[in-house]
Amino acid sequence: MKSTIKFAITLGIIGAVIGLALAVVWRITSPVIALQDQKALEEGLKAIFPGDYKFEKLNEPLKTTDPSGVIGDCFAVKSSNETEGLVVTITVPGSQAPIKLIVGVKKDGTISGVKILSLQETAGLGANADNPNYYVNKSDRITFTGQFSGKNIGKDPLEVKKDVIAITGATITSKAVTSAVKIAGNIAYNYLKGGQ
Repeated sequence: MKSTIKFAITLGIIGAVIGLALAVVWRITSPVIALQDQKALEEGLKAIFPGDYKFEKLNEPLKTTDPSGVIGDCFAVKSSNETEGLVVTITVPGSQAPIKLIVGVKKDGTISGVKILSLQETAGLGANADNPNYYVNKSDRITFTGQFSGKNIGKDPLEVKKDVIAITGATITSKAVTSAVKIAGNIAYNYLKGGQ
C-alpha cells in the first residue's frame, strides 16, 4: 500500500514539473509565434495585392452562412482614401488539419490572389497546395493557388474539375481550398458591392 501511495505521489510531482515546464515554454514561444504569424499575414497581404496599398482591418469580421468556413480578420485595401478591394482570412477543414488562407478580391469581383497561411497536409500530396514549385499547369507555370488569380466571383463557378485544376492525389485538399476561396470571395464581393 505504501509503495502505491509513493508511486502516485512521484507521478504527481513529475506531472506537475512537466506541466510547469510546458507553461514556461508556451509563455516564451507564444509571442514569437504571434510575431511570425503577423509577419506572414503582412507578407501575404502584399503578395495578393501588390502595389502601394494600405490595408485597414475592419472593426468586425464579416459573417458567412456556410458552416464549412470560419471567417477571421478582413482588411479593406485602400489607395488614397478609396477602397480598391477586400482581403478575407478564412479557415476550412483540410484532410489532416485546418487550412488557413487569405483571399483578395477587387471591386469588380476579380480575385487578386490567394495565399495559404497555414497548411499541414500530407507531404507530396495536399502540401503541394502551397508548393511554389508544383504546377497544375506546367506549360504556363501556374501553381495551385496561382490559378485562382484573375477568376471572377460573379462569373466563374470556382469548382474542382470545372475551372479549377485539382492537385494530383489530393482531391480533399483541392476542394477545401477551392471552397474557402469561393466562400471568402463571395463575402468580399458582397461587402464591396455594399451588401454587407
